[in-house]
Amino acid sequence: MHLVLAASAAAFLLAACVAAPSAVPTPSTPELAAGTVTEQGITLAVAARPAVVPAGQPIEVEATLTHDGPEPLVVSGSGSGIVFFSVTRLEDGLSSGPPAMEGDCARHELRAGEPLVVPFSKSGGYGPDDPNAEFMELYFADPDLTLPAGSWRIDVTVSGQLGEGCEGEPLGHEISLVVTVTD
Repeated sequence: MHLVLAASAAAFLLAACVAAPSAVPTPSTPELAAGTVTEQGITLAVAARPAVVPAGQPIEVEATLTHDGPEPLVVSGSGSGIVFFSVTRLEDGLSSGPPAMEGDCARHELRAGEPLVVPFSKSGGYGPDDPNAEFMELYFADPDLTLPAGSWRIDVTVSGQLGEGCEGEPLGHEISLVVTVTD
């Protein structure tokens, strides 16, 4: 299930389920874009601040994973982690591309009562013939999340499996937030 969510600082929450990742997300309010999805006893919560920002100013994005069980929960996935981010401008499809992850299998543990907080990080790759190469070069050179003007979808995905060995039930948590970058 792909969830598109937006919320304001006043805790107003608006959520809409969409059938395909290509659906247009619901726009955010100026203070905050946020969303939460719970599947398989694991909750992914994501927040982006501010949701309306001038071009060149950093956007803070943070994902938090928690689980509702009393014991630690073992998840396996890439040694790069299990939470991944990407961005796409809605007006023209300009994108950071899909996130990149190591092809190994590593053990990760979600401890009961201890949220796993994952700040925004960039991953991916491109070649010199990529039509987005100029954007990608600037995007990956800046350690902060700064974007050119437009409406941007920030996609957050959990990639891994329940249990050890990368052979358990796959995790399918996805949230898309929309931020607006002004000139």
